[in-house]
Order: sequence, then C-alpha cells, then structure tokens
Amino acid sequence: MAESSNSAPGTWAGLFSSEWGEDTHAREFMKRFTAMALAKPNTPVTHLRTLADVLASLVVLTGAGEARAAAEPLVPMCEPALTQAGRLFESVDPPRVAIQVLSFVNAAEACGTTQGLVEASPAKAWLEAIAKTVKKQDDLLLYRCGLVALCLGEPDLAAKLVGGGKLPATLTPGEQFGFNVQGFVRYLATAMKVRAPSEAVRPAWESYVEGFPKNKAAERASWSDLVWAARAYFAGLEGRPVARVGESLHALVRPD
Repeated sequence: MAESSNSAPGTWAGLFSSEWGEDTHAREFMKRFTAMALAKPNTPVTHLRTLADVLASLVVLTGAGEARAAAEPLVPMCEPALTQAGRLFESVDPPRVAIQVLSFVNAAEACGTTQGLVEASPAKAWLEAIAKTVKKQDDLLLYRCGLVALCLGEPDLAAKLVGGGKLPATLTPGEQFGFNVQGFVRYLATAMKVRAPSEAVRPAWESYVEGFPKNKAAERASWSDLVWAARAYFAGLEGRPVARVGESLHALVRPD
C-alpha cells in the first residue's frame, strides 16, 4: 500500500523513507527511554505513556520482530503501569494517561511480546467513565477510545464514545470513509454488532490505512491509533490472533 514515487510527509513512502527517518528516530528514542525506564522502575506510567507511540511506530515501520525485541525489557512494567494508571484515573489528566499506557500494552500485544493484559485491565471501566464526560473530551481522544472499545468487543460503547447516535441495524458493504474517523469507527462497530463478514468491511479499513499518513501529518491520528484500528479489524473482524496483528499491519503498508 505504501507509495513508491512520493517520499514527502503525508505519504506512506515518506513515513518509510530514510530522508525523514521515522524508524531511525523511533529506534533511538526507544533505546534511550528504555534505559531510563529500567533505571527508575517505580514510575512505570511515566515511561510507558511516553513510549506508547514510539513502540507503535516500530510495529508498523520495522515489523513485529524488531518491535517485540524492543518491547521485551519493558513488559514487566505493563501490569504495574496499568495498576498505577488506575489509581491516577480520578486525579491527573485521567483519560489521556490511562489510555496512553493502555496503548503501549496494546502495541506490545500486537507484536506478540505479551498477551491478555488489555482484556484483563480496567479499560472497560475507564471507557465507561469517559463516555459519561464526552463533552469534556477532545474528539481525537474519543476516537481512540472508540477503537479501544471495539478491541474489547463493545460496539455500543464505541458508538457512545464517538457520537453519532444509535448504530444502524444493517451494514452497507464496501463503504469507505477516508479522513472521517468517526464514521469509520461507527462502521466497524456496526459490522461487529451485526456480525458482518470482514470482506464487507475491508474497503473501509484500507481507506483508513491509506489516509493515515495525511491524518498523522495533520496531527489527527497517531501510531497508537493505527495499531488499535488494526487490532479491531484483523483480530475483531477477521479473527486473527492478536499477536499477529503487528505483522499483518506491517505487511499491508511496507513498500514493495
């Protein structure tokens, strides 16, 4: 899916290009902050929330194997970080901290470093609390929360988080949403609720992936969002193991 002729920002070729160095920067950042995290293991939330998008970018750009090796030293911090994030939920920028930590854990699961922590976490309770305060949250956070809800198998909660009213009772196969992330999340939620075949949803998924570089360049999406969306599609709708989500996503977007 990555374009081969245009390496400018806002394209997949640009994200992969040596000129812009996304993968090189992510490798260096991951290495430096992993050392800092291991030196101060009593503050796992601080480190994992900082590294969430970095690990997600490695999953996408370098593949599951390299991302798994990068994440392994930090896996012992995942459960303590989720517990700590839960304690902070009512006090310090609660949604953003908790969901960012959860996003690191999701990226670790997508590349097969660990498993079961997202589903065992308090994530559903966090999302339900956030859904009660949607007017106080920004859309980008709510869209990510909608994707998280889908990964937890909660399509109605996803719809409540992103807005737009009750989900339709049927799905129109083959729709595409481009930069309309709200519509994309609602479409996946509808597909999940009516148990639509993944083939019906694939055009919507592929158009989301195609538009991701432009959304990222405009700061309307992050690497973590893409990995959550991949989990919702590949694991939630296609039925692939979560541990294969990273390699499936990398194979889809890497240059030919």
